[in-house]
Amino acid sequence: MTCVNIIAGITAPVDLNRPVITIGTFDGLHLGHQSIFDTMKQHAMEQDAETAVITFNPHPRLVLGHQVYLLNTQMEKRALLAESGIHHMIEIPFTREFARHTANEFIEMIARNIKPRLVVIGFDHGFGQGRSGNISHFYHNAQKFDFAIKHVDELVVDGQKVSSSAIRWLLQEGQAQQASRLLGRRYEITGQVVRGNQIGRLIGYPTANLYIDDPNKLIPAMGVYASKVYFKNRIFNGMTNIGMRPTINAYKLTIETNIFDFDEDIYYESLTIQLVKRIRNEKKFGNLDLLKTQLKHDSIEAAGILSSTD
Repeated sequence: MTCVNIIAGITAPVDLNRPVITIGTFDGLHLGHQSIFDTMKQHAMEQDAETAVITFNPHPRLVLGHQVYLLNTQMEKRALLAESGIHHMIEIPFTREFARHTANEFIEMIARNIKPRLVVIGFDHGFGQGRSGNISHFYHNAQKFDFAIKHVDELVVDGQKVSSSAIRWLLQEGQAQQASRLLGRRYEITGQVVRGNQIGRLIGYPTANLYIDDPNKLIPAMGVYASKVYFKNRIFNGMTNIGMRPTINAYKLTIETNIFDFDEDIYYESLTIQLVKRIRNEKKFGNLDLLKTQLKHDSIEAAGILSSTD
């Protein structure tokens, strides 16, 4: 896999070759973000320059006391940026103190330490104290700091504006397919396989139960999903239940996946699931036999969905 060079902060000069930069949180690295990256890479190729994405860790809204569930962990964001072909990822440690920088102070910090040749900005980018800065601030400072500006228009897919907020809403509504269209890929959840109560194995549908160590990772709507499962460079079909397991009175949110045609001990291994399509809501059944019957129907439906996907 291609690696992205990680640079911590912008408080000191960074030596880059004619940098083409963009700035943002880039949660999800969706198709709108990819449009910005494509513009950067095109200009960088023409000018024999390097691309750099300036982003923040933690997410500013978390630091400022707002609840937000994120489409990517920071490690996932790094991996996706590497896949996007970006040369450098500049991670600014976001603090309340940093949040007090005005828009013009922030631009000056970037200009003096990064020395960008081109700044590529999305249609709705806000920055600086209280998100008071916008693209007009860059235009105002462009001549002073000798950089050019490229504005990237809003992207619309299937009649819907592409944004991280829209994708979060779709996933929280269980609309995994539409969320995938805006992301440009299926939504992924990666976790460690931990021991459950073995009820699935008892009724013939053993599951891999995932522990997610990032409390801010967005977990989609409860229900049963057809899913793709990635384990040690292998891909399997499966069905994933996100929910409280009301039939056994568990009432604790779990993410558990029955992997089709699979029988290996994978406890404490890392596993990634991609949610393809939500099949049904989570339901409480009167007994385990009824649950087993429903799971058979679910597996048949999931297999049918997955047979027509890559």
